[in-house]
Amino acid sequence: MSNVSPKDFLDLSKMLPEQRFEYALTKMIEDQALWGLHGENGWVMVKADEDTCMPIWPHEEFASSWVKDDFPNCAPKQIEFAQWCDTWLPGMAQNNTLVLVFPLGEDEEGIILDAQELAECIDEDLAELDNNK
Repeated sequence: MSNVSPKDFLDLSKMLPEQRFEYALTKMIEDQALWGLHGENGWVMVKADEDTCMPIWPHEEFASSWVKDDFPNCAPKQIEFAQWCDTWLPGMAQNNTLVLVFPLGEDEEGIILDAQELAECIDEDLAELDNNK
Protein backbone atom coordinates (compact mmCIF):
# COMPACT_ATOMS: atom_id res chain seq x y z
CA MET A 1 0.00 0.00 0.00
CA SER A 2 1.39 3.37 -0.96
CA ASN A 3 1.74 6.20 1.49
CA VAL A 4 0.61 9.61 0.37
CA SER A 5 3.24 12.33 0.53
CA PRO A 6 2.21 15.70 2.02
CA LYS A 7 2.46 17.24 -1.48
CA ASP A 8 0.26 14.53 -3.02
CA PHE A 9 -2.21 14.88 -0.14
CA LEU A 10 -2.45 18.61 -0.83
CA ASP A 11 -2.72 18.10 -4.61
CA LEU A 12 -5.47 15.49 -4.24
CA SER A 13 -7.30 17.74 -1.75
CA LYS A 14 -7.48 20.47 -4.40
CA MET A 15 -9.21 18.23 -6.96
CA LEU A 16 -12.87 18.66 -7.80
CA PRO A 17 -15.17 15.87 -6.54
CA GLU A 18 -15.47 14.43 -10.08
CA GLN A 19 -11.68 14.31 -10.45
CA ARG A 20 -11.30 12.68 -7.04
CA PHE A 21 -13.94 10.11 -8.02
CA GLU A 22 -12.05 9.11 -11.17
CA TYR A 23 -8.75 9.07 -9.26
CA ALA A 24 -10.30 6.92 -6.49
CA LEU A 25 -11.62 4.34 -8.96
CA THR A 26 -8.25 4.06 -10.69
CA LYS A 27 -6.34 3.84 -7.41
CA MET A 28 -8.67 1.23 -5.88
CA ILE A 29 -8.29 -0.94 -8.98
CA GLU A 30 -4.49 -0.51 -8.97
CA ASP A 31 -4.09 -1.21 -5.25
CA GLN A 32 -6.91 -3.80 -5.11
CA ALA A 33 -8.04 -2.15 -1.88
CA LEU A 34 -10.01 0.75 -0.48
CA TRP A 35 -10.63 2.25 2.96
CA GLY A 36 -13.64 2.86 5.16
CA LEU A 37 -14.02 3.96 8.76
CA HIS A 38 -14.79 1.32 11.36
CA GLY A 39 -15.64 1.63 15.03
CA GLU A 40 -17.18 -0.27 17.90
CA ASN A 41 -20.62 -0.02 16.27
CA GLY A 42 -19.41 -1.21 12.88
CA TRP A 43 -18.76 0.72 9.69
CA VAL A 44 -19.37 4.47 9.69
CA MET A 45 -22.44 5.51 7.73
CA VAL A 46 -23.53 9.09 7.16
CA LYS A 47 -26.81 10.68 6.12
CA ALA A 48 -27.20 12.61 2.88
CA ASP A 49 -30.71 14.01 2.89
CA GLU A 50 -32.76 10.91 3.72
CA ASP A 51 -30.25 8.42 2.33
CA THR A 52 -27.64 6.38 4.18
CA CYS A 53 -24.16 6.53 2.65
CA MET A 54 -20.92 4.72 3.35
CA PRO A 55 -17.87 6.94 2.81
CA ILE A 56 -14.87 5.27 1.14
CA TRP A 57 -11.38 6.46 0.23
CA PRO A 58 -8.49 5.27 -1.94
CA HIS A 59 -5.90 6.05 0.77
CA GLU A 60 -5.76 5.42 4.51
CA GLU A 61 -4.49 8.96 5.09
CA PHE A 62 -7.67 10.53 3.73
CA ALA A 63 -9.87 8.22 5.81
CA SER A 64 -7.81 9.20 8.87
CA SER A 65 -8.19 12.90 8.12
CA TRP A 66 -11.97 12.48 7.92
CA VAL A 67 -12.23 11.13 11.46
CA LYS A 68 -13.74 14.04 13.28
CA ASP A 69 -15.59 14.78 16.47
CA ASP A 70 -18.60 12.80 15.22
CA PHE A 71 -16.53 9.60 14.98
CA PRO A 72 -14.01 9.77 17.84
CA ASN A 73 -13.68 6.01 18.31
CA CYS A 74 -13.33 5.10 14.64
CA ALA A 75 -10.27 4.20 12.64
CA PRO A 76 -9.55 3.54 8.97
CA LYS A 77 -9.98 -0.08 7.96
CA GLN A 78 -8.96 -1.62 4.67
CA ILE A 79 -11.42 -3.50 2.45
CA GLU A 80 -10.17 -5.86 -0.25
CA PHE A 81 -11.29 -4.69 -3.67
CA ALA A 82 -12.53 -8.14 -4.81
CA GLN A 83 -14.60 -8.48 -1.64
CA TRP A 84 -15.94 -4.95 -2.16
CA CYS A 85 -17.08 -5.79 -5.68
CA ASP A 86 -18.35 -9.32 -5.01
CA THR A 87 -19.98 -8.94 -1.59
CA TRP A 88 -20.27 -5.34 -0.43
CA LEU A 89 -21.74 -3.68 -3.52
CA PRO A 90 -24.47 -6.30 -4.10
CA GLY A 91 -25.38 -6.17 -0.39
CA MET A 92 -25.45 -2.38 -0.39
CA ALA A 93 -27.64 -2.40 -3.50
CA GLN A 94 -30.13 -4.68 -1.68
CA ASN A 95 -30.09 -2.42 1.40
CA ASN A 96 -30.35 0.79 -0.66
CA THR A 97 -27.13 2.05 0.92
CA LEU A 98 -25.35 4.65 -1.18
CA VAL A 99 -21.59 5.08 -1.53
CA LEU A 100 -19.87 8.41 -0.82
CA VAL A 101 -16.63 8.28 -2.82
CA PHE A 102 -13.56 10.17 -1.56
CA PRO A 103 -15.13 12.92 0.57
CA LEU A 104 -12.76 15.47 2.06
CA GLY A 105 -14.93 17.17 4.63
CA GLU A 106 -18.15 19.01 5.26
CA ASP A 107 -17.42 21.68 2.67
CA GLU A 108 -16.03 19.44 -0.05
CA GLU A 109 -18.07 16.27 -0.26
CA GLY A 110 -17.46 13.41 -2.63
CA ILE A 111 -19.58 11.87 -5.33
CA ILE A 112 -22.61 9.90 -4.09
CA LEU A 113 -23.73 6.90 -6.14
CA ASP A 114 -25.90 3.92 -5.50
CA ALA A 115 -24.01 0.64 -5.29
CA GLN A 116 -25.16 -0.54 -8.74
CA GLU A 117 -23.96 2.67 -10.40
CA LEU A 118 -20.56 2.32 -8.70
CA ALA A 119 -20.31 -1.31 -9.79
CA GLU A 120 -21.02 -0.22 -13.38
CA CYS A 121 -18.31 2.47 -13.20
CA ILE A 122 -15.83 -0.10 -11.89
CA ASP A 123 -16.80 -2.55 -14.65
CA GLU A 124 -16.28 0.18 -17.28
CA ASP A 125 -12.83 1.02 -15.89
CA LEU A 126 -11.84 -2.66 -15.75
CA ALA A 127 -13.03 -3.20 -19.35
CA GLU A 128 -11.03 -0.15 -20.47
CA LEU A 129 -7.92 -1.53 -18.76
CA ASP A 130 -8.43 -4.88 -20.52
CA ASN A 131 -8.79 -3.15 -23.89
CA ASN A 132 -5.55 -1.23 -23.33
CA LYS A 133 -3.49 -4.35 -22.67
